[in-house]
Amino acid sequence: MLRGHSDTGKTTALLEAAVSAQKAGILPVFIITEMEWNWEHAMQMGLQVTEKVDPETGEIVDYVGQFVYVDRETLNTIEDVAGFILDLIDEQKKGSLPYDLLFLWDSIGSVPCELSVRSNKNNAEWNAGAMSTQFGNLVNQKIVMSRKESYPFTNTLVVVNKVWTQKPESPMGQPKLMNKGGFAMWYDATFVVTFGNIMNAGTSKIKAIKDGKQVEFAKRTNLQIDKNHINGITTRGRIIMTPHGFINDDEKELKKYKDAHAKEWSAILGGGDFDVVEE
Repeated sequence: MLRGHSDTGKTTALLEAAVSAQKAGILPVFIITEMEWNWEHAMQMGLQVTEKVDPETGEIVDYVGQFVYVDRETLNTIEDVAGFILDLIDEQKKGSLPYDLLFLWDSIGSVPCELSVRSNKNNAEWNAGAMSTQFGNLVNQKIVMSRKESYPFTNTLVVVNKVWTQKPESPMGQPKLMNKGGFAMWYDATFVVTFGNIMNAGTSKIKAIKDGKQVEFAKRTNLQIDKNHINGITTRGRIIMTPHGFINDDEKELKKYKDAHAKEWSAILGGGDFDVVEE
């Protein structure tokens, strides 16, 4: 589970996982119900995508490649998302989808349950119940079962979860980070990383600036591991996210990235040297 406030690195981490999966021969399955998807960004990150162009108009009409992509056009409820994942696992089991699968859902809490839709009332308790039933009792169990040695494929589910801050009930209490869509996924996750801080995004913007013009080319963000059933993982630190993926929070790596893209930013800023500012 990748959780945090908006624009803290969750989607960057999701895309890093997808790019790595493609390189390893694993099939990424994008489930985009948040509807903030950007193909250009995905390609910048290294996702192998082919643009299909209308020969008459020259417009891009589709994006194809070694991945599966679905969004709110077909998946409108929690049950739809669960059913879609289970259908693909069934096809895999039959042998018609002979790949390890990496399911990438962005994001929990962006679609209601069927009962909320039918009643035209987005009820948080109903949605949480549907998440628990569909994923806790069904999908997550299927994911775990695929990791048995007897099963020919290994499946993984990565989910993005936006959060909100719950203020303490007493003046001495501590604020809590609450998962949008509830905590049903939390209990089954083997790995939970939080990007940013509890009270705010916890990021700083790194920009190239000249004569009032600016190009924001990176963000430094805090991160911490809140749940870890995987050994050898750093539990707290910082990382720098760029349009091309993560780099370590290291001045040498930041300078290397800046040098690689300086001409591109300089052209946008009108040529010549520019200042690098962090705020």
